[in-house]
Amino acid sequence: MGFPAENCMTLRTKLSLSVGCAVALSIILTLVLTWQRISRFVLSSEERHFTVMAQTVEKNLESSYQEYLAAKVSAVLSAKQYLRTMAMDARNDLYALEKILEPSVARNRLHKLLLDNHADEQSSMVDTNYTIHLATLKELLWVGIPELHVSAQMNSSKQQSLADVLATLPADGEFALWPTTTGEELVLLFFLPVDVTSEKESPTLDSDRVLVSGLRLTRLFHAAETLLRNRIDAVRQNFEQAQCYDRGCLVLRDEQGKKLVAHGDDTVLRRQMASLYAMARSQDYATGRVDVGSEEFLCHVAWIQSYRWYFIMAAPLDELRAPLRKLVSQLLLAGIVILMAAVLCTILLVMRTIRPLRKLRDCTSELAAIDPSSPSNLDAMDMMLVRRLNLHRRDELGDLARSFASMGRQLTQHIRASMAAIAKQKRMEGELAAAREIQNGILPDLNSIPPEPGFAVGAFLEAAREVGGDLYDCFTLEDGRKALVLGDVSDKGAPAALFMTMTVTLVRYALRSGLDPAQALTRVNALLEEHNPGNMFVTLFLALYTPDTGELLYANGGHCLPWIVASQGSLRQLEGLSGPLVGAMPDVTYLLFRDALAAGDSCFLYSDGLTEAMNVDKALYGDERLSHCLAAHAADAPSALQEAVFADICAFRGDAPPSDDITMLVVRRHVVSKGGV
Repeated sequence: MGFPAENCMTLRTKLSLSVGCAVALSIILTLVLTWQRISRFVLSSEERHFTVMAQTVEKNLESSYQEYLAAKVSAVLSAKQYLRTMAMDARNDLYALEKILEPSVARNRLHKLLLDNHADEQSSMVDTNYTIHLATLKELLWVGIPELHVSAQMNSSKQQSLADVLATLPADGEFALWPTTTGEELVLLFFLPVDVTSEKESPTLDSDRVLVSGLRLTRLFHAAETLLRNRIDAVRQNFEQAQCYDRGCLVLRDEQGKKLVAHGDDTVLRRQMASLYAMARSQDYATGRVDVGSEEFLCHVAWIQSYRWYFIMAAPLDELRAPLRKLVSQLLLAGIVILMAAVLCTILLVMRTIRPLRKLRDCTSELAAIDPSSPSNLDAMDMMLVRRLNLHRRDELGDLARSFASMGRQLTQHIRASMAAIAKQKRMEGELAAAREIQNGILPDLNSIPPEPGFAVGAFLEAAREVGGDLYDCFTLEDGRKALVLGDVSDKGAPAALFMTMTVTLVRYALRSGLDPAQALTRVNALLEEHNPGNMFVTLFLALYTPDTGELLYANGGHCLPWIVASQGSLRQLEGLSGPLVGAMPDVTYLLFRDALAAGDSCFLYSDGLTEAMNVDKALYGDERLSHCLAAHAADAPSALQEAVFADICAFRGDAPPSDDITMLVVRRHVVSKGGV
């Protein structure tokens, strides 16, 4: 069955006119636009190629950097083991020698020979020059360690003096990293006491002796430096094998501009690329065009942060565009022929296409009118597609009909799946709400606790998600002291909430067991690290506060430094850091610190979500705004102080969503008089 003749003729006439106009416009537009568009496409493709190549080089160098760091760490750990073993063996031999020989010049000479023998033996085993030195405490404090150019007047990398290290030296020895008097390198030292007795209350400068074993760090890192040189050689070989234009270049430079590896010369270009260098430093990479005389280059600069190197690629635009001229002429001719053939084929095929397309149109209209919320309507949709469409044709229209029918079936399946997913999401939201209630039940409501002499407390927690990873706690020990706890888990959501729950339980157990905050941190770190398959960690601040005296014993495991807010508005921070993050590393011993609150003083504890709160411009709230707010509300009660801080954060944040959990714990040394607070 065909269409009426007048309709067919009218359609063919309209189609012929449309196709004729399209051909004419296509030829004109092709002549004008093809060169520009293909040129831009080739240049953008080359820019992407530069970016991919830069990323590949950066990944390879990043991988080598990790190997480089790993080699250094391994060397240091091995060196520590060698230093400890050498010192321990030497001390045992000294004990044995002194049991046999009475004090004399000969025995001192044997001491020296024995130590030299241990140093030579250890050096021959690991191909590194080790030294070992025996001296009294007085000699060390007076002359230092001349063999390693270590002065007694210099401090260690931890800013400890030699006197501090020797005064607190444990029986099993202690490591220290010390600068040399030359200032060119560091030495790794191991101090091991020789005259160790349990009856001594303090060391004796003139008689107590110490074994000091050590080596220069630069001699440890030979393998790591070799690995780095090998990687640079590998990059050089890759550059030499890479396809580079005749006047293009691939160059690797360090931060000072020294050329490390080069394939081609960028000397002339480098004077014109200052802006690209600066942009790469801030954005990791930069691409642009650089004019050198009458020639224009496409340049790409990548900043490799780990090594602080620049990776430069450049290619002349004339060489990039040379193949385009020939390609454009061929594409123009082929495009015109293909377009005209397509027009003729379209006129012939359109007549056979209209009728099946009309059926598709009708089906589409009926589909749009169906209510998909009813399961019976969805079943009717499947039946309609099967009955109304000709699914048995073997041409493209048959494929289109089958594709349309398949699309309809998939649409019904997706609708059913979406409805099931919505129901599942509602169940999940209910479960998350229940989880949040359970989490809030674990943390105490401190704002409802009435003030008592010497103690008033308030707490606040805003989770960034349904459940969060921040934690706080405050409870009274049997001796009347108040235990203060505040922490921040490394993640967010349900995993962080579970880790937080385990941390709160362990902290409560440790502090109620009679441990001080440092011992509790050490115990909690060991337990969390032992059962931590997800490699999570928590920053944790623990304190024991005595209301009668205001004494504050605390330990800080990588957490934000708390503020002490005096009632008159002055501020200071509890700057003692007891150790690293809790739960991340084994065998960590945390330090204990002591402070005190004066009458009317407040201790303000918080998580980093407070100072890192961001507004819509990605600016951080910061310590400065926090300190101004604390000073302005220094005389407020704990609950009023934390409300003022949170109100200031909300005003700063504006319409920006919370980026992290915000937690505050405020303890004030409450003073009660006849008139009240």
